[in-house]
Amino acid sequence: MRLLYITESVPNRDPAFGDGSSMIPYEILRNLPADVDVTLLTYSGPIGLPDEVRSRCAAVHVLTPRSRKAALVRSFAGLNGVGKHERATAEAVSTAARLSADSDATLIHGPHALVLAHHVQGPVVLQTVDPWSIRAGMDTAIAPRFLRPAYRARERQWLRAERRLPARARLLTVGSQDAREWAERLGRPVRSIPNGAELAVRPDSRQTVPVICFVGSLNYGPNIDSAKVLVGKIAPLVWEQVPDARFVLAGRRPEPEVLALAGPRVEVLANVPSVLDVFQSADVAAFPDEHGVGIRNSVREALAAGLPVVATPVAAREQEPHPLLTVAQDTGSFVDHLVNRLTGPRPQDAERDAGAVRTWQTVTQEYLEELRSATRPGGADLPLGSSPA
Repeated sequence: MRLLYITESVPNRDPAFGDGSSMIPYEILRNLPADVDVTLLTYSGPIGLPDEVRSRCAAVHVLTPRSRKAALVRSFAGLNGVGKHERATAEAVSTAARLSADSDATLIHGPHALVLAHHVQGPVVLQTVDPWSIRAGMDTAIAPRFLRPAYRARERQWLRAERRLPARARLLTVGSQDAREWAERLGRPVRSIPNGAELAVRPDSRQTVPVICFVGSLNYGPNIDSAKVLVGKIAPLVWEQVPDARFVLAGRRPEPEVLALAGPRVEVLANVPSVLDVFQSADVAAFPDEHGVGIRNSVREALAAGLPVVATPVAAREQEPHPLLTVAQDTGSFVDHLVNRLTGPRPQDAERDAGAVRTWQTVTQEYLEELRSATRPGGADLPLGSSPA
């Protein structure tokens, strides 16, 4: 198969500038079989193209996005998407059209790049981690009251843009709940393909000081709220029973309000090269999320590392049942489960339990299945809000 892969940013797992959206194409490219000939079309940004991505591709085209200032003007101060206008340059449109004409199928990743779907030729598959209209709805719900009318207007604008996506395109997102909701909003099929994780062996030795970790992008509103809840509400209750317990908040680009949470028993780690190191030095991961959409990658990654996880229903949304995952319905039970993990025996067979998590190899095969289906007659047809078989 000759595949044109269009990504809204350089595929990477950079500790500072990578995110869930750049992670997926990075892992897909690493795991595609050798008989898929890949041409990558992407955009320059704060980091360069990783060598392992460049070497996997037969050809690479890195375009320069439109300036932020010019995109702001075109987007009416952000109402209809600054990121989209940064990427919808004349060069991007012509290059996508030309390269897609020589490809068997095109895979476009990321909401900011979906605008190019109107210009590619042939079979096309579109993937977005969080459908932008649904993400905008979450932003509306947590915005200050006086800003909500503007946020609702942005939500409606994104929904109109999504409804204009080409009818022949197959639509993908990560969460099954998001897939069902997006399918209902658009009146067309959407498939859920959840992310994967890399399996890792957990050390047998235990830390001398009990450690609770929280991992996530620390410049993302819902994660900032979760960090505040963990340190401000849950930690004091844990310390009543385990006074020497340490809390570690780890993630990319922490905002000042997260950095301010640091103290004698709270450590904030910015841009850690590997979250696996964080998971392997902790006794339990805590995710007290109150807001969010999609599926939380860090929960799945912690489980794959053999680390017990205590999570709220929001944080555990759409996670498969797992022997190391405990879902706590209220603050009291959340604290109790954390204390039990800190003071009780370490779970047996953690390495075996970690193997219950989806891998990126499985995920990549499901993407490849979608691409092959798109090349067949009637390729845009699949059940509304469906999930992988």
